[in-house]
Amino acid sequence: MKAPSRFVSIACLALALWGVRTVARADEPAVEDAPSIVVERVRDPAMVPYRKGYELTRRVHDVAGGSVQLLFRVRSAKTKQPVAGLQIAIEGSKSYGTLEISPEGFFSIPLDDAALGDNAEFVTNQKKGSLELGITLKPQLPSEGLRYAMIVDAVAAARRAIREILPWYIRLFVGSVNGVGICYAEPGAGVEISGAGAARRPAEQSETDELDRKVHCADFTDHEKGLAAETVLVPTAGWQAIFLGS
Repeated sequence: MKAPSRFVSIACLALALWGVRTVARADEPAVEDAPSIVVERVRDPAMVPYRKGYELTRRVHDVAGGSVQLLFRVRSAKTKQPVAGLQIAIEGSKSYGTLEISPEGFFSIPLDDAALGDNAEFVTNQKKGSLELGITLKPQLPSEGLRYAMIVDAVAAARRAIREILPWYIRLFVGSVNGVGICYAEPGAGVEISGAGAARRPAEQSETDELDRKVHCADFTDHEKGLAAETVLVPTAGWQAIFLGS
């Protein structure tokens, strides 16, 4: 099963979206050097308005029931790489804090009702027009006590989120979600399957994650024959989950 590889750049909800990815290159992306001139507190049109980000995050949470995470990723519009020293704050009539941004540029939007009521916006310490924003859907699976039913629920929730939340002109570029991969950076790992159909599924499928890195996965669809809903899955340590599509 091949993960979607579409990487598009179109306007949506005031975003410069470069694809709603369901599944990031074996080589870690280089981090862009911080610019020599830093502009403080700039409202960049490329950033999703806080109200829209709040609403999207809330709707995905409500539709998906916590089994799907909506992540945003910001990067340089010029180099398509993460931006060193990037800061994104939420500001209205007062400050509502600074976002936690991963080294790869990922962040989630905090659901702050006070900031929403204050018509707060995202501001950055980068030049206007220097950033672009994308979104990705990730399965939310527990690190322990993973059951097959949770994978089935995550796939169904992702489909609902795509169908009910994303505008039609974004859905055109998004492949269908057909399963979940339990994935590793290196080969040799796998997933132990308990119960009557006890077995080990090796992580031998080649996929790509949300950073376009090659990963090795044990793939599971939402219609596995012989796997009951309560079947317990025990992955080798160090795994990540990605959505798979066509």
